[in-house]
Amino acid sequence: MEKLILFCKSYDKDMYRARRMAESVQRFNLDNIPLYLSVPLKDLDGFKKTFGDIPCHFITDETILEKSYLAYGKIPKLYPSHLMQQLIKLEFWRMNLCNNYVWLDSDSYFIKPFKITDFFYDEDTPYTICHESKELRQFSSRHNKEIIEKFENLAKKMQGLFNRSGPCYNFGYPALIWSCRVLKGLYEDYLKPNNKTIYEILYKYPCEMQIYGEFLLHSQLIPVIPIEPMFKFFHYAEQFFESQMKGESEFSLSKNYFGIVMQSNWTTIKVKKKTRTRLKIFFRKLFRQLHLLRFD
Repeated sequence: MEKLILFCKSYDKDMYRARRMAESVQRFNLDNIPLYLSVPLKDLDGFKKTFGDIPCHFITDETILEKSYLAYGKIPKLYPSHLMQQLIKLEFWRMNLCNNYVWLDSDSYFIKPFKITDFFYDEDTPYTICHESKELRQFSSRHNKEIIEKFENLAKKMQGLFNRSGPCYNFGYPALIWSCRVLKGLYEDYLKPNNKTIYEILYKYPCEMQIYGEFLLHSQLIPVIPIEPMFKFFHYAEQFFESQMKGESEFSLSKNYFGIVMQSNWTTIKVKKKTRTRLKIFFRKLFRQLHLLRFD
């Protein structure tokens, strides 16, 4: 069994983003950590053809979900598709391929060399992404206070799952280092004794990152060694434009981050109306600031 593997859940619409991610793994993976990609069975041939000779172990979503069926029974009908993706990430541990896995999103990619020790505090203890969202708070205060308000509402709800009080911690963003021991404990020590399923927990508390993190704090199954996010995560287009205006590049970001995530909900060619309106407001404010600076 591997000490650590890289894992990504993808599907046909993210196929070329996933290829970019896999190419970055191939380029920067100093210890040849195995990369596993889970895709729907219907997309498998397309992914294999698109990836060509890029090193990657493919596995189907259906194979992972079969393991869940054995533990919990069939998934309820009309279960939300976005939760299905989160479910697969949470249940991958059942494949018994590794002791820990770093899960990546298709829209992420590495920007500098990495090795197994970069993900571990010591020989057996993986780091845990756990922080107070300072960067997102700053961005929210400049552009939209609802952003951090929504996160805090979610985080407080997630704390209630295990009756924790105190600070609102953020256990994201990918790349995330998850311990199979913790995920197995979630099943054996919490869900099974309380006659609950991961399906209902995820439906009531729809954030896989927070479920993992809050259970880890609750259970202490492994030492919690918190670190800030390992990847620079551009949630919104405005964050990316601000970064560009600061002169940031992959080279400069690589001093503090191992990779970049360009969230696909705003990088697609067809921009949603709300995003388009938000960007108009952003650029209007920017041009106004530039105009004032010019005449000061």
